Amino acid sequence: MWRAERLRLPGGREVVLGWGEVGREDGSTLSPLEREGLARCRTDKRRREFIAGRLAAHRALALLEPEARAEVTVREDGPDAGRPLFSPGHGLALSISHSAELAVAAVSRGGALGVDLEQRVEAGGAFLEEAFAPGELAGYVPVCAGHVEPVTAAWALKEAVLKVWGVGLRAPLQKVALRPVLLQAGGDALCLRVTLDTWELPPGLGEPPPALAALLVAWRAGAVLALAG
Repeated sequence: MWRAERLRLPGGREVVLGWGEVGREDGSTLSPLEREGLARCRTDKRRREFIAGRLAAHRALALLEPEARAEVTVREDGPDAGRPLFSPGHGLALSISHSAELAVAAVSRGGALGVDLEQRVEAGGAFLEEAFAPGELAGYVPVCAGHVEPVTAAWALKEAVLKVWGVGLRAPLQKVALRPVLLQAGGDALCLRVTLDTWELPPGLGEPPPALAALLVAWRAGAVLALAG
């Protein structure tokens, strides 16, 4: 399992990652509030992901703020209903992702944060048409060349940005186009500035973020980690 670690978004914002192993974690250390959330999970798969994600969040919190104690809950209402958060918040942003046998939690001081971990995307034309706006993928080819697989990177970053926005997959994906600009490439990481083009959005989603700092990191076997905030 990948260990918790520290990364920095362009501009210097520190983000701490905590990891959990889906299906191998013991949920006995969850708080009463977290156990209530676990009881609402309807499938074994979701329960395994829930436990691993919560424990990953606690590991990241312990690395960033060793003395802090908090429970992980979700926002109940508003345009970003479902966003995970700490209670008490300690002025920290939290985002959680699951992929295959891993869960990752990203924690940072400051405003909203998004993380997504994706295994290599092997998708057909139907998925690409549903997941991306016309022409959106073309912007990733020069940015990702020689560093990360473009389709996987585009999907991971889109999910991370939608988490920052707080709408997740409620957004009409074909009406939201990410425009990445490469700031710096080094080793297995790309530092980016990302702007959003949106049109014909349904009501109730709130305002999209105008621009974000982002990081794409190549992991093993073609997987990509995306951070945005």
